[in-house]
Amino acid sequence: MSELVKQIVEKTGIPAEQAQQVLGIVAGFVKQKFPQFGGQIDSVLGTSGEGADNNAGGGNLLGDLGSKLGF
Repeated sequence: MSELVKQIVEKTGIPAEQAQQVLGIVAGFVKQKFPQFGGQIDSVLGTSGEGADNNAGGGNLLGDLGSKLGF
């Protein structure tokens, strides 16, 4: 489980599966607003073009991003 998903679970109390879905939705929204950064967003969040189903890679990057965002 990625660090960001763990933090979402801890802070909201929702199940990890739902937290991964939320992460996919947020990634899709950000990619829609900033399509030029789609690949980088997928890389950092560990998402794929499909959304929350792919959580491989990016675990350390998520921790770094969370630290920078105050999580």
